[in-house]
Amino acid sequence: MDGCFLELLRKRYENYYDIHEPPSFVPFPLDIYAHFCQRNQKYFASKKIQLWRMDHEEHCFVKRYGTLTRADIDDMLAILKTAAERLPNPGPDHYKTMITAVFICETPLAPDLLNFIRRYRFSKPFKFYLHGWSEIRLVVVDMSCRQVYSSPAGKEARKFYASLLPDEPATGAVIN
Repeated sequence: MDGCFLELLRKRYENYYDIHEPPSFVPFPLDIYAHFCQRNQKYFASKKIQLWRMDHEEHCFVKRYGTLTRADIDDMLAILKTAAERLPNPGPDHYKTMITAVFICETPLAPDLLNFIRRYRFSKPFKFYLHGWSEIRLVVVDMSCRQVYSSPAGKEARKFYASLLPDEPATGAVIN
């Protein structure tokens, strides 16, 4: 069942994201690595007179697990913290780089893991936020009960992942 979810997720990513091979610092295989880049600019009179520019990026690391454990989360968090250091291009035009981990698990989460995920926060400012920041967000898709859990930073992404879940026995509920 999660193979269908992965294929649907890949198709949705392909609309706005570039699907690539994972960065070289990722020591384990990922099911999907996607990168999104958006550049907003405001001009005055012509494109030669740029008033402001804002770059926003997202890097998604998607991995499927049978049973998600704290060791799996810790391994991924080490990679995500490295990504938060290496992948952003901080500068005056850099706004934010989101580093998103999507864990797809087939068995229910342990309560302590669920509490850890719901409370996890990580943000890395560049030059006191003058050159933007990077932020890690965690999203867990529980295929056994068709629910999506996330860290506070991933709250806005939960509805997207819940919309991809099949509606067979239960609806794709969004749980805090």
